[in-house]
Amino acid sequence: MDPARFTRIDETTWQIEPIGAMRVPGVIYADEDLIRAMDDKVYEQTANVATLPGIVKAALVMPDAHWGYGFPIGGVAAFDADEGGVISAGGVGFDVSCGVRTMLTGLTISDIKQVQKSLADSLYQQIPAGLGSKGSISLDPLEMDAMLRGGARWAIERAWGEARDLDRIEEGGQMTGAHPGHVSERAKERQRREMGTLGSGNHYVEVQAVAEIFDQKAAEGFGLKQDEVVVTIHCGSRGLGHQIGTEFLREMVTAAAEAGIALPDLPVPRSSRKSASAISAPCAPPSTARSPTARSSATTRASLHALLP
Repeated sequence: MDPARFTRIDETTWQIEPIGAMRVPGVIYADEDLIRAMDDKVYEQTANVATLPGIVKAALVMPDAHWGYGFPIGGVAAFDADEGGVISAGGVGFDVSCGVRTMLTGLTISDIKQVQKSLADSLYQQIPAGLGSKGSISLDPLEMDAMLRGGARWAIERAWGEARDLDRIEEGGQMTGAHPGHVSERAKERQRREMGTLGSGNHYVEVQAVAEIFDQKAAEGFGLKQDEVVVTIHCGSRGLGHQIGTEFLREMVTAAAEAGIALPDLPVPRSSRKSASAISAPCAPPSTARSPTARSSATTRASLHALLP
């Protein structure tokens, strides 16, 4: 994006002044290099968010911003119900349970460098990835409903996780009141062979190294050490969550029109859209060079750089 399109508040704060239907400014937090590297759609989508009824103060965007569905990825907004505020179920996307997790390995860069290529090849061969990828787990109707009710606890009971994992997952990995009967047969069928797969878009598995510590105390709390190797996974609920989101968003788009709310950018997937993330190619062969992962200091207070080719 062209920095000249913004009002620069300070070194890392850039403001889109309200024009047209915008009710509040748009504010992006990033340094100039990040602003220049962002897709122009980040600007457009931030301005679109600022038009929504009841928005409070500003449409905010974090430094990891890239093109999303309705909001830009990294977009944040608050809405006041007393001022006609809306609920946006599909602002930045809508896969159920989509999230990121970083795991410690206890290994160092020197440990990994010795087996760098063979490790990359092994991960590529063993992790089903890509649109429509299928894994070794296949769920019959009974197991499908058990998974939908049990969530992460269901996986742990089948030795696909550890009990201590639940302490690090929202709602302890199992949502109270889950009712498989509310999930369409189409959504269930899309998930039947996709358990344990990575998917496409900006989902990824990345072997990383802690390149720099910014906050020693916070890093110690996360168990992070200089030059230590970690593995970060970004994935979601695959076809299941995407189908559920698609079906309910169709209902919400209709409801928005009936309520007189004009949506400048409908929060539904379009086949032509592609993520602008620098880490959006999990299916590329291991020999393909990839850019380092953007700093995740807001979460880990450390700089994590991609280690494998």
